[in-house]
Amino acid sequence: MKYTVTVEGTEFTVDLTGGRVVVNGREAKAELHAVPGTPLRQLVLDGRSHTLGLERRDDGWMVVDGGEWTEAAVIDERTRLLREMTGGGGRPAGDRTVKAPMPGLVLRVEVAVGEHVTKGHGLVVLEAMKMENEITAQAEGEVKAIHVSAGQAVEKGTPLVELHGEG
Repeated sequence: MKYTVTVEGTEFTVDLTGGRVVVNGREAKAELHAVPGTPLRQLVLDGRSHTLGLERRDDGWMVVDGGEWTEAAVIDERTRLLREMTGGGGRPAGDRTVKAPMPGLVLRVEVAVGEHVTKGHGLVVLEAMKMENEITAQAEGEVKAIHVSAGQAVEKGTPLVELHGEG
């Protein structure tokens, strides 16, 4: 099956047909294994090992690698073609709630209500698994509400910040 993967504005074509992994036409040697009892995965890509945290999202995944969160939009070839034919695909404008990707302790809230943020702007810093994880805005917008404060323990899925803006 073929997929289109978009990471930080860069698009990749990934083909997983016949047990092979081909990225942008180049075959890669890749293995992905679950780390038992954790939300972590061990990726071995062309001989280099990476420990990743993964969380499923509407159109893809949130990936943590070395404490840095990145959104990866993933769509299969059929869905991509349908979106191209119908002109769909963008996220609608409006309110979006940023939720905790994991349980943890809120160390800092880095925004205020009414503040304008751009994609990648830090919103909240969570401590989880003895690491500081900065939760960032995935799109431009205005901070509409803040639902947490420093020192507060949160569970996975707890609303952190509400943003209002364009897709």
